[in-house]
Amino acid sequence: MIRRCKQELGMTFTEWRQRLRTMAALPLLAEGQTVETIAFDLGYSSASAFIVMFRKLMGMTPDEFRKGQE
Repeated sequence: MIRRCKQELGMTFTEWRQRLRTMAALPLLAEGQTVETIAFDLGYSSASAFIVMFRKLMGMTPDEFRKGQE
């Protein structure tokens, strides 16, 4: 499965999962849910771990993203 993911998607399974979680967070941020709630709902061990991953993939923090949506 891991090799197939790399072949078909051009990324590792871990990268794919991180992107999927980040994309799942976008509507939750738009709804106004807290970063902490989103982080735990998506399976992160802490809000800070979620923020680090979000920033890595999106180039901004979840709060910066939310402010840009207003």
